[in-house]
Amino acid sequence: MCISKGSLVVLKGVKHSTMYILQDSTLIGSAAAAVASSEDRKYDMTKLWHIRLGHMSGRGMQILSKRDLLEGHKVTDLGFCEHCTFSKLYHRKFGKAIHRTKGTLDYTHSDYWGLSRVESLGGCRYFLSMIDGYSRMTWIIVMKEKGETFKNFKQWKALVENQIGKKIKRPQTDNSLEFCSKEFDEFCKDEGITWHHIVRHNHNKTV
Repeated sequence: MCISKGSLVVLKGVKHSTMYILQDSTLIGSAAAAVASSEDRKYDMTKLWHIRLGHMSGRGMQILSKRDLLEGHKVTDLGFCEHCTFSKLYHRKFGKAIHRTKGTLDYTHSDYWGLSRVESLGGCRYFLSMIDGYSRMTWIIVMKEKGETFKNFKQWKALVENQIGKKIKRPQTDNSLEFCSKEFDEFCKDEGITWHHIVRHNHNKTV
């Protein structure tokens, strides 16, 4: 008798009269007990070597077996391995990005993230990200408090406009409360900025 967990034999027993005497210590956890034939044991060892060798193909294992590199084990038909099947699955490729903006800073995407469970070396637990919709240039600003969002956005705006020599036209956010405030609205009016807030509903749909 042998007791296996998946394809791994974890316990064996020898029959004495009407009882089986265990040849090893007991296993803590779930396992399936069955009387295995010699063919079953060959298959279990083949699958065990298949796992040990990083899910090597049956042909490759047969080459190793002929060279006597599998401790004398003769490889049998491997059968179905769900891990090999899942690893060969692939996702559909993303389509090529189409730039709908005609220049840098025409559209910028801003987002806020936090609270981090782990504090940075500088004591920050939040960050503010800004992405230019045309060039895909990304800026990350770390913050200690989420109330620093407005101050950091103004500083970033002054920085990029000075570097690029253009004005930010239409900043866009995901309707985070950090961007929905009276001071933000007044600042945008003074700067001639059209602010876009994307409202996210359930089912991850955007309108």
